[in-house]
Amino acid sequence: MGPANVRTVSMQKQFEQDPDKYATVGVAARVGDLMALQHMVWSGRPVDVFDNRGWSPIHEAAHHGNTGCLEFLLRLPNVDPDWVTHAKETALILAARQGQHEAVSSLINANADKDFTTNEGYTPLWEALNSGSSLCFKTLIKKDADVNSRIYTGYSALHLAAEKGLVSHVNLLLQHGADLDVYADHNLSPLFLAAHKGNIDCVKVLVKFAKDRGQLHIINAAASDNATPLLIAAQEGYASIVAYLLHYGADANIALTDENFVPLHFAVCNGHTRCVELLLPHTDLTVFQSQNFHSMHPQVQALRHTDTSILKLLHRHFDFSRVCPLPSSLLLELGHLANTLVPARKGSILCLIDSDWSSNGAKFLLQQGLSLDISDEDELPPLLVALWSNNVPLFQLLLRCGASPNIYHKNVTGNVAMLLAFQKDLERDLTAMIVRNSRQPNFQVFYIWQLFLGGAEAHSLFDISDPMNGDSANSPAITNLFGLMFHMFHRKENLVPVLALLMCISDHATLPRHILTHFEPSQRKVLQNISEKTNSLAHRCRRVVVLELGKENRYCRSAMEQLKIPSVLQDYLMFSELEPPLQDMILKFITVNPDDEGIESA
Repeated sequence: MGPANVRTVSMQKQFEQDPDKYATVGVAARVGDLMALQHMVWSGRPVDVFDNRGWSPIHEAAHHGNTGCLEFLLRLPNVDPDWVTHAKETALILAARQGQHEAVSSLINANADKDFTTNEGYTPLWEALNSGSSLCFKTLIKKDADVNSRIYTGYSALHLAAEKGLVSHVNLLLQHGADLDVYADHNLSPLFLAAHKGNIDCVKVLVKFAKDRGQLHIINAAASDNATPLLIAAQEGYASIVAYLLHYGADANIALTDENFVPLHFAVCNGHTRCVELLLPHTDLTVFQSQNFHSMHPQVQALRHTDTSILKLLHRHFDFSRVCPLPSSLLLELGHLANTLVPARKGSILCLIDSDWSSNGAKFLLQQGLSLDISDEDELPPLLVALWSNNVPLFQLLLRCGASPNIYHKNVTGNVAMLLAFQKDLERDLTAMIVRNSRQPNFQVFYIWQLFLGGAEAHSLFDISDPMNGDSANSPAITNLFGLMFHMFHRKENLVPVLALLMCISDHATLPRHILTHFEPSQRKVLQNISEKTNSLAHRCRRVVVLELGKENRYCRSAMEQLKIPSVLQDYLMFSELEPPLQDMILKFITVNPDDEGIESA
């Protein structure tokens, strides 16, 4: 006796012992107890009864794959194979959804409607395809099920098969007349979906049939936003699909409707080197050369990546030395740097490098000879932009590569770079104090010191005669700088150590009286004493020694003690004439560990 017969006999005994267990024909059909089902039917139990879901016994048998029960029920004269549930689903739809191939065959043989459609447009063929049942799918195809029926989203079976990467199903659907030139919501074609999911084999089958049918125009058929299969493949990095579509005439210059971005934009943005390599010969590059730099410009996006392969490819085709109007979003970030302090609207591509990007791209361009100089006053130096935006890696890279740390403008008294460094160091200090809820300065980032090591001068900030506009007796000297700091922070005590440092690395650093009057007498005395010493030869010599030691990252107490010079000179080099608290603040300020906060020695 086989396993099926043993199971049937066992269930029959259970029925005889507890007939209420199978109280309805539907329950017997659900559990597959053919003997119990037959006994109830032959005893007069009705089969045209429906539960609260609208399910009849044939729905139960089909859903659970109980083919013996199903075929027995289908032979009864009062059973309709197309009875529908409350959800408007037939037994054939349920069987196909569950991948019950024998049940599907039995229902088809009983003339069940192969193309019955639910309220959402689902058919038995769709359900078989979606369930992954190849047997059910092939059976329905061979029985001439409608291959072009579409669900509520506009998807046909070909859309679904192409999206799932079911190449044999795609082939079979097309052999049986499935439409290629068919579009779902958002104007999505089967080819678009295959390209989006990286299903290269499906793409090849779809293109082959398109060629045979004279419908190769589907290669450039775009979605509602004008994205083509080529664009979506380039965005996702499917190089084999990009190459195949280009071979069959895909247009690499079809742009999105709103952003006007082409496939090359997305390939570069997402770092797909091979796709970029394939697209470059097919893309009209003159369009990019005439465009101003913006966040999605391929030249800008290429700088984001640690790997410079894409940048090297683009460097062969693009002019990276162009100076362009800066994007309005960047100008907004730059604030008064681009409006009041140094009015400028143009800049090189280096100005668009973000602080969280790798510096490898900038290094490559600088190695290729990209100029760090500016041509006119309407152009912002990349060093200032990096400083303003706290882009420390780029700031230090530019200094190491020879960017001038001495930048002047007719609207500013003194070295603009030092002026901004003053502001940025105080901003960082203020932020740290807010976090610590403390009124004591604790400097952590040292732009002034970095500029000094790079050769920047600070004494022009103290020059009573404007270095750019002649010898006006009423020149504000450091007024622009001090006024900015005073109005921003209202914390004069935090200005003292920074002003002291600026004077210690300067020659002839004289603070005007109208500035000194803003400080308390004790603070004023400290600043005056430092100011007087900046005119001495000893101070100038100390400045040179401090600079050289700083360049070697050796300006600290431990390194100073190793110098074979009298201790009095060691003390002098460490600003021993200053009061201990101020001396300690300045030394802490300029002897930062190179690893702190990502800062390395310039």
